[in-house]
Amino acid sequence: MNQETCLSISEFIAVLSNPYRVRILCTLFSGERNVTDIAHEVGLPPAHVSSHLRILYDRGYLARRREWKQVFYSLRLPQVQEFLKMASILASHDQYSSPVVSR
Repeated sequence: MNQETCLSISEFIAVLSNPYRVRILCTLFSGERNVTDIAHEVGLPPAHVSSHLRILYDRGYLARRREWKQVFYSLRLPQVQEFLKMASILASHDQYSSPVVSR
């Protein structure tokens, strides 16, 4: 991989370094939700959720739709869900097993 690709990957992962952002994204696996529903699901005040949603939206992870006074969010890219599912598998890998060595 070239340096630019590695930087892009690093920035992508950095956004996901906050566990609340990961939980917010996982909440959206089932479909579009508004801020109040997301806040209830992740256990944060709506203002904090809105702050995280703004970061996720600005980075291109989310789509949003306004309906009257409510804003609804959804995953913009289905690959984000696939990535998080794979990350979950890798994170739950037995850390005490022998490391995989590629030759």
